[in-house]
Amino acid sequence: MPQEKTPTARRGRPSADQTRLRMAHLIGVARTIFVARGYRLTTMDEVAAAAGITKRTLYAWHRDKAALFRACVVAGAERFPGLTPASDGGGDVRGALERYVMALHGELTREDSFGMGMLSMRESAEFPELVEAVQRGHLDYMVEPLARWLRGHGLEAAGSVERTMLFLAMALSPMHNTMMVGLPLPGRDDLARHAARCVALFLDGALKA
Repeated sequence: MPQEKTPTARRGRPSADQTRLRMAHLIGVARTIFVARGYRLTTMDEVAAAAGITKRTLYAWHRDKAALFRACVVAGAERFPGLTPASDGGGDVRGALERYVMALHGELTREDSFGMGMLSMRESAEFPELVEAVQRGHLDYMVEPLARWLRGHGLEAAGSVERTMLFLAMALSPMHNTMMVGLPLPGRDDLARHAARCVALFLDGALKA
């Protein structure tokens, strides 16, 4: 009597964890392609193929290239260092801010982060949506969290981010000098001295203001 064939198991839908991993992989691939080719030349077809997903899946997750770029910006912004109530080590605000400057500079000068910043500068005139995405990431993931921490230490006014923005402008000036005029990025020792100077200037001014 012939034996019945065992039915082939049907592949189920990916789990939530698998989907999150696939989406994270896609964003990593997309950031690499955006940095390498620029916004104009990057295509959704190219990203889908490089990420190993179908175009249908890509468009289900990100409705167009602008949405994909925004997701790439957010993914980078989520890596920004943060300050917590415990960051000051029992009152060492100066040390906490110096460590923050070092960590923030390190994150923003990573190859993909720096490349995304350069891309937005190069192509923002043609694609204003790039500026909007970068500004939103900057405000939501860098400025506002830092402002809340500073307010908790009496260093930022209620409802304001003015001092926070001034501090960040000083803190990130070495990177901005590299992006704007091509100066070399500082080494770790020079960056540590820069962090100490800008924190000292900020604390002196904030406490007097």
